[in-house]
Amino acid sequence: MNDYQKIMNLIGTYGQTVDDWPRRPENYAALFAEDGQFTDNGVTVGPRSKILELMRSAAEGTREQPQIAGTRHLQLNPIVHVDGGKGTGSIDLLVLELGPKHGWRIRGSGRYNDKYLRGSDGVWRFQSRTLSWFKGAGPDPINPDLAGRYADIFRAVMSE
Repeated sequence: MNDYQKIMNLIGTYGQTVDDWPRRPENYAALFAEDGQFTDNGVTVGPRSKILELMRSAAEGTREQPQIAGTRHLQLNPIVHVDGGKGTGSIDLLVLELGPKHGWRIRGSGRYNDKYLRGSDGVWRFQSRTLSWFKGAGPDPINPDLAGRYADIFRAVMSE
């Protein structure tokens, strides 16, 4: 497998891992370099230990979620550039959400801008992953308060 394919596997693994049920925070955090960062709603969480803390918080917050609920992060139109042990890329995001009241719906759309790093173990990870929501509409244009709640959670993790 070449570096492009390995990075595409990283991207695909991210989409499946962020939607895992039950959540597996350690698997999610392992996708980031030790000093990796994730940015959403203008708030950055990093390094990996803080990303793990964020995902543990998400797991706790959704533990009582009904079975018929969740998301699917579909990543489309990838552009990846590799230069030695580093890379950059962007990929469009479409978030599908399943809810007990509305069934499946498109919740949000955006684009990830990524920096990739091949570790000394040969594994590609995200150095940074920055999410920009389509036209600044946030993760759910029908529920604009969701962006603020996400940002508050990110800030709380970083202030600990």
